[in-house]
Amino acid sequence: MLIPTCLIKLCELMLTVACLTLHHYSYDLTDVPTLMLCSGTYVGYVVVLSGEIVGEAVSAAADAYVDAWWSASGSVLFAACGALTLHSWRDIPACPRRTYAQAAAICALANASLLLIDALIAVCSAHKEEGSTRTKCPKSATPC
Repeated sequence: MLIPTCLIKLCELMLTVACLTLHHYSYDLTDVPTLMLCSGTYVGYVVVLSGEIVGEAVSAAADAYVDAWWSASGSVLFAACGALTLHSWRDIPACPRRTYAQAAAICALANASLLLIDALIAVCSAHKEEGSTRTKCPKSATPC
């Protein structure tokens, strides 16, 4: 592979930590659902991505379909966090907290796109793996 998946996971983790830090400086207690969604997503994916990096480092990587599921669900969650943060800070006058919130939203949207690319890479690599848990239908005359 051109770029090792561990390097992609490390970039995702760095963006997640950046989102969490910026979210810490900008959270809004008047928008509790967005606050809970963003906090849970950022903290949860710090744990998930750290576990995936350690797993790949000790040669105990997860199955490609499990990796694709985590990446795809993370892409949806980070996209939702970014969109909700941008929407909730849209009409607020310019201030440092608004700048931090907008930066966190942009980091979340960037991480969502990186996670989506990672999910697509994982699904494509799963079709090439022989040890994947998903069974493939052999091209024969008998149906699966």
